[in-house]
Amino acid sequence: MSEPTPPVVEPTAEPTVEGRRSRRARLADRFNRLASWAFASRLRMIVLGVAGMLMLGAMVAGSSYFGQVALEPVDLASVELAIAAADEGRYDDAKLLVGQMQRRPATPRLLGGALFVLGAVKAHEAELEVSPERRRLVHEIAVRYMRKARTLGLPGKRQGRAAYLLGKSLVGSGQWKDAIAALEEALRDESQPATEIRALLVAALLEGTDDNVADALKQNELVLADPKLSPENRERALVVGAGAHLDLHQFKQARETLAQLPKGSSFAATASLLAGRLEIEEAQSLGEGSPERAAKLSAALSRLQEAVRLDVENGPLTRQASLWMARRLEANDEHAAALAEYDRIGSVYVDTPEGLAAMLAAADYYRRGGQFERAMLGYRQVLRAIDAQLTYDSSLMPLSEVRQRLTTAFQQYVDEERFAEALALVEHLEPVFGRVSCAEWRAKTSQQWGELQLARSNHGGRPEEVAARLEARARLRAAGLAYEELARLRYAARQFSDDLWSAADCYFKGQSFTQAVRLLQEYLHHEAKRQNSLALLKLGQARLAIGEYDQATVTLEECIDMYPDDAVAHQARLECARAYQQRGRLDVAEQMLLINLVGGTLKPASPEWRNSLFELGGLLYESERYDEAIEKLQEAVERYPAEESALVARYTIARAYHDASEAPAKRLQAGKTENERQAARADLIGYLTKAHESYQAVQRKITLRGRSGGDELDLALLRNCYLMQGAVLFELRRFEDALQAYGNVIASYQDDPIALESFVQVASCWRRLNQPVKSRVTLDQAQMVLKELPPETDFLTTTNFSRQQWESLLTQMSRW
Repeated sequence: MSEPTPPVVEPTAEPTVEGRRSRRARLADRFNRLASWAFASRLRMIVLGVAGMLMLGAMVAGSSYFGQVALEPVDLASVELAIAAADEGRYDDAKLLVGQMQRRPATPRLLGGALFVLGAVKAHEAELEVSPERRRLVHEIAVRYMRKARTLGLPGKRQGRAAYLLGKSLVGSGQWKDAIAALEEALRDESQPATEIRALLVAALLEGTDDNVADALKQNELVLADPKLSPENRERALVVGAGAHLDLHQFKQARETLAQLPKGSSFAATASLLAGRLEIEEAQSLGEGSPERAAKLSAALSRLQEAVRLDVENGPLTRQASLWMARRLEANDEHAAALAEYDRIGSVYVDTPEGLAAMLAAADYYRRGGQFERAMLGYRQVLRAIDAQLTYDSSLMPLSEVRQRLTTAFQQYVDEERFAEALALVEHLEPVFGRVSCAEWRAKTSQQWGELQLARSNHGGRPEEVAARLEARARLRAAGLAYEELARLRYAARQFSDDLWSAADCYFKGQSFTQAVRLLQEYLHHEAKRQNSLALLKLGQARLAIGEYDQATVTLEECIDMYPDDAVAHQARLECARAYQQRGRLDVAEQMLLINLVGGTLKPASPEWRNSLFELGGLLYESERYDEAIEKLQEAVERYPAEESALVARYTIARAYHDASEAPAKRLQAGKTENERQAARADLIGYLTKAHESYQAVQRKITLRGRSGGDELDLALLRNCYLMQGAVLFELRRFEDALQAYGNVIASYQDDPIALESFVQVASCWRRLNQPVKSRVTLDQAQMVLKELPPETDFLTTTNFSRQQWESLLTQMSRW
């Protein structure tokens, strides 16, 4: 099949140059002829001028007229006509009048009147909407119009009317708190429909988040007291009153109110629902196993079934009756059936208030039964649904009840140390509890979790304990972040400085010292006196931890000078001594420690005195004052044998004896007389013997307490003790004993580069024993061990040489 032939489009002929010139020539010819005619006589000139003036005047007058019409302002009469039309219920006319005024200038008050009319029209249109969501949105538009009208001002005395219409639309859009204020203002205007306003106020009070049921009941009684109230509205008010009495657990009054409803009432289904609820709540107030309780629960079922039968639309009343049937099962101890019914309601009536209430009840069941993951799923679904609703229907599940139940769930998670679930729940609680409360819960939960993990890690050195401490500190840093967020949220509140302190403290315990410094400085800036001494101490400690030694000493000395009588001054002095020690100012550090020890205010039982004694021993050792160091450390070990620091102190004593032997060794070499050499030799042997005994004592201590299998500190000290024993025995020329000591190291650490050190020392011992063959065999064994060590082995952690340097050293030694 051939394609259709496109139509032929004829090109449009363009005027030629000659054509254009011809038209201009004809126009010029006509103008010349008119000019010739006009200038032929004076009379013709006058006639042409007058005609031109008239035409110009007409153009100016027309322009002026139309401009005046376009800028004519809105007058009060126009606004009054529109308001009157709205008051008379002629909303279409009112809307048309306002539409005509929209493009004309107006004073703010008259503009406020026009917006007032638009608000009234929108409020009326909202009542005509069938869709609840659409109705709420139109009411929101009415609220915006009416609020703007009240801001600009209204002509005449219409503030009361505006307050009434505003309150009505606020109720319609679910803005209960604002509605209460507007309706209470409207009631002060006696010209407004008080009964209708009170009925709206009752709805706002009952639906609001605050506990206003008693006030709602009082307003409802005033509604019922109106003799002009229509029968339908009276029945509606009776039902509302019965529900309010039930909310207040006033069962007698609720029953009496329901009894006032006439037979055949249009609210019969609602009345049956309330009657069933009344029976259930009365039954719950009776004791377990009471015959009357069972009778009331049986009667409740009949009432609820009647409500379902009367609800021909199978709508909210049916859903509510189903929910109360499930609650009846729960009250009757039929928990498995109740849970099944709650699950059914939650799945069938999704995204309805009844469905949410059922899901929350089911989640509570699962939580109490230990099914925490399934409970968490239910809580999340409920909280997401509440967050997604712009207006929350709290008639079946008041927010106060939701808060109470979620608080119970959260507290159970915390009490049972299920901190992960507790924090997961907090992440969804903001729609119900607000951002501040959730930040506080998040901070406190993370802090409790971290501190508990830190306490249980036992401060040991086993890998699992180290990992537990790392995780605990991560939790504490998360708590610090949460507390800092809380502080920013409560910047203007009295808790601000407390939140800063908690944040800094958690950062400090989590070893995020840079963040701790930042927040402690901010705390000291804002807080006048509370905990300032402790804040200065922690600030100095944090600066010491990150290597800011100069700033640390300044801060700690400020703490000591400003709070000399405070208990923290002793700890500040200890920390300041450590900072000076890091700066190489050992003399100043020693003076500070001595003040703690001999100043008279501290007792040996205090931790500051104890730590100062250990610290002074270490400082003396670093100062190479070995005899003094041994004396102080020996005193510390004898006073506090169970302290963690005691083991390191014992090892330092051994090192002090060992290092102190260098002086007599030098005297022995330099001695000129036999007496000098004998005295030096005796001192040398004495120090080395004491060192060997001390190393052995530390080795036994570690072995007996049974932590050498995983504690990193114990492993390091034990390894060093083996090596140092070998070194001391070698220096004592007890080569066979040294061989045994180094052999223990090789056997215990054959997969560690430290074994290479021992092989070298063993080879030296064989050489001293005049066994060169055994020495070479030992070096060959060392080369074989070196080859078998994995490529990623870190040699510099435990030895002084890299792999290449070890290869070179062992090759060179094997040639000797």
